[in-house]
Amino acid sequence: PILLYAVYVPLFLALYLLVLIVICKHRKPLFNSSFYSIFSVLSVVNIAACLLSSFVFRLHLYPLFHEFYASLWESSGWLTASYAGAYFLNCLSEFLHVLLAFNRFTAVYFPVRHDQIWRRTMLLGIAVCLVLSLAPVVHLFKYNTYFAMIFAETYTIFFQSIWLNMAIVTVVCNSASILLYGACLIRLCATSQTRNHTAERNLFLISFLTMIASLPYMYAMSKF
Repeated sequence: PILLYAVYVPLFLALYLLVLIVICKHRKPLFNSSFYSIFSVLSVVNIAACLLSSFVFRLHLYPLFHEFYASLWESSGWLTASYAGAYFLNCLSEFLHVLLAFNRFTAVYFPVRHDQIWRRTMLLGIAVCLVLSLAPVVHLFKYNTYFAMIFAETYTIFFQSIWLNMAIVTVVCNSASILLYGACLIRLCATSQTRNHTAERNLFLISFLTMIASLPYMYAMSKF
């Protein structure tokens, strides 16, 4: 796992940063749509989630950081927010994937009104994702420290509850995305008259493969 994280995390961050740079640089002529706006928000959330999760869950695996983390255990009141923030960003990422899937759904089924729909509701949709993402992790903010719970009797209950919440989020979100993308696929296969059919098909493939990449995580959460 240590070697995997050392390769995966920098590569993950580099790819997302490259995509964001390209989208921002060519936004007006090429990427001026609600899809890329939501995808940009999702990219920023995933970058933040990767950085925070690396700090919370991964860096302590490396011997170089053992002394640093040992010093944090003595005064770790702010670590609670770090743990809660990591789980929150993971939840937010899952809900934004559903929003992205719904964006593709409206583009395929309501191509004429698609831009009008998302011009009015995109910010509202992102706000709803933020609120929904707080529900599974809000109880984490009740604790003063995280590492103090390692020796507490309630630690096992807490650990199971947060992972259960995360499993529910990932299962529900991925199931919703699969249904939406499945409906899009049926529509695209059934008609060739959809506006900008080739572009919509390519955007569908990008979104669908992005969602598929999170299925191993969903499986691991549900098994845990």
